[in-house]
Amino acid sequence: MKLEDKKRMAAKAFAAFFIFMAAAGGLSRAAAAMTVPLADTGTYQEGRLNLNLTGTAVAEAKEETLVSLDKDQRILSVAKTGTQVEAGEILLQYDPQYLQKSVEEKQAEVKKLELSLEQARIQGEPQKRVAASDSAARDLDLANQGLAQAQSDYDQAVNDSQNAQNQAQSDYDSSAAQAGQEKENAYSQAQDLANQAKELEAQGETEEAQSLYGEAETVRQEADQTYEEALAQAQAEYEAAVSQAQSSLSQAEEALESQFQSQAQAQNSYTSAQEEDAAAAANDQKTQEESSYNQQSIQVDLDQAKKELSRLEKIQQAKGQVTAPAEGVVTGMNVQTGGITDDSSYLLLGTGGLQIKGGLELQDLEKVEPEDTVDISVSGQGKKLQGKVTRTGAENAGGQAGTGGNADASGDSQDPGGYFYADIQEGTLSWGTQVSYSIDKQSGSSYEMLIPLSAVRQDSGGTYCLIAEARDTVLGIEYHAARVNITVEDKDSTQAAVTGNLGRDDLVISGSTKDIEEGDKVRLKE
Repeated sequence: MKLEDKKRMAAKAFAAFFIFMAAAGGLSRAAAAMTVPLADTGTYQEGRLNLNLTGTAVAEAKEETLVSLDKDQRILSVAKTGTQVEAGEILLQYDPQYLQKSVEEKQAEVKKLELSLEQARIQGEPQKRVAASDSAARDLDLANQGLAQAQSDYDQAVNDSQNAQNQAQSDYDSSAAQAGQEKENAYSQAQDLANQAKELEAQGETEEAQSLYGEAETVRQEADQTYEEALAQAQAEYEAAVSQAQSSLSQAEEALESQFQSQAQAQNSYTSAQEEDAAAAANDQKTQEESSYNQQSIQVDLDQAKKELSRLEKIQQAKGQVTAPAEGVVTGMNVQTGGITDDSSYLLLGTGGLQIKGGLELQDLEKVEPEDTVDISVSGQGKKLQGKVTRTGAENAGGQAGTGGNADASGDSQDPGGYFYADIQEGTLSWGTQVSYSIDKQSGSSYEMLIPLSAVRQDSGGTYCLIAEARDTVLGIEYHAARVNITVEDKDSTQAAVTGNLGRDDLVISGSTKDIEEGDKVRLKE
């Protein structure tokens, strides 16, 4: 085969291949048109949200006055909740017979307390008694005097004893000296006789000399005997005198010791009597203090009883009627006809005109501001009113804001988290009327990224949206759903203000002919 023929055949083969591929691509696009979902897309916009807050509200009094009720009174009649009253109009009537009985019982209580107070005063007076220490003091004085006298007698006895012993010693010494002198004199006489005997013996008169010697010896013996007798007599007299002095001293010492004991006993008796008097005085003081406390306690009860009696008498003077302090409407109470009031009993009076209180979701609370216009509809009456928001607030934990709220974009009901008050024209509504409200306004600030509310999605990974992302393929440009994480800053009924990594030209998917998930192929609406 020639070279040119071969080239022509190759060209025809290539042409046939391209024709086949074109046909296949057309078939592929036709199949995609049947199976790939068609998506609504658009780029994000800049602007403000259009807020439309709706719900229900109730007409309430602007102010509430607490009307305190007297305790322990039976209610004969009471105005119903919602009753309009003028200042001075009767709100509640106490049972006059029950009131009279309460007055009489309180009067009897006052009388009993007065008698108890007088009895406590008498019981607190100290008892009259003679002090035990007075008699003991007199006995102690006598004992002290007796002790002083005994001490004086003892001191005198000591002195007398010493003097007596000294005198006895002196007498003994004198008698002993005298006896000694007499003995010496006798011995001198005996010596003279002995000398005479020696002279006679020298003269040879032996017989006469022996007689004189014998006489001299006799004189000496008699002198010794007389001396010993004199000393014995003096010693006996000395010992008798000393014994007598010591006996007198012992008697004085015994008397002194006895007086010491008597004085000690008297002192002990006096101390005991003082302690008894002190204990009696302390008991009297304690009795007086107890009586004083008892009197004070009774006085407190008496003052309170008199105060209660005065209060009951004032109720009687007012004919048992509780009147309205101002014009208003009865808005609440915790009592009923025939019931007995207590410390917690009350009646509420709404004053100052009416306003409406509407419930808000917590997320919408900051969107409502004072002076916002509120459109009000009265169900079943076709009445249309307008009011102005005066203030807003968040409910406490467990509180209820109004009687209704809004629904979020998913349609789930949200518990009210806040409330608003709005003024209404006087006389247009009655207290307790339920109404519907609508607040239409634009958001206070402009947002950079607004996307359709239907584009916002949420799963366990957070809040996101899908964009149509273009990809080059052998069959041309195709679009696939890609995830972009976003944060919803605010929203209205159709749009959401978001932040995130959305590009200026990103095509946000807001709807499709079929459910779309991340990674799915999509077609764009022309």
